[in-house]
Amino acid sequence: MTTSRDDLNTAITELQRRKKDGEIPDRLLARQALVALGRIALAEDDASAGTLVKSLQEACAAFEQRWEDAVNSEVSLAVNEHVQGVDPHYLDTPEYDFAYTIAARERLEARLRAVDLLGHAVDESLLDQIADADALLAPYLDGTRPGYHPDPSQEMGQDSQ
Repeated sequence: MTTSRDDLNTAITELQRRKKDGEIPDRLLARQALVALGRIALAEDDASAGTLVKSLQEACAAFEQRWEDAVNSEVSLAVNEHVQGVDPHYLDTPEYDFAYTIAARERLEARLRAVDLLGHAVDESLLDQIADADALLAPYLDGTRPGYHPDPSQEMGQDSQ
C-alpha cells in the first residue's frame, strides 16, 4: 500500500516529466497531489508538510494558469460529488453508503487543506455548498436521524482516491 508521501512524490515526479515533455497537468494529477498533500497536513501539521508544499509549488510553477485550472476543476468536481452525494432523497434509503460519503468528504477536506497550503483560493460559493451539504449530512452522523451505523471495525479514510 502506498503512502500519501509516495503519492505526492509520484505526482511531483509526473509534473516534472510533463514540464520536460511539454505536456500539461490535468485534474487527475491535481487530485493525486492535493489529496496526498492534504492528508499529510491533516495527519501531521503544516510545518512538517512545508517542504512538500515547496516541492509541489516548484513542480507546478511552470504551468501557471494550467495548474490553477486543473486544481479548480478538481476541487469543483469534488464539491459536486459531496453535494450530490448527500441528496436527501438518497440519505433515507436503507442501502445508502455512508462509509463512502464519509471517505469522500475526508478526501474533499484533504483537497481543501492542500489548496490552502498552496495559496490558492476556493470560490466562496463552493465553500457555501460544502457547508450546506455538511448540514444535511450532520443529523445522520450524530444520530439525530436514523440511518448511519458506523462499523467500528472499518477504518475510515483509507479507501481509494
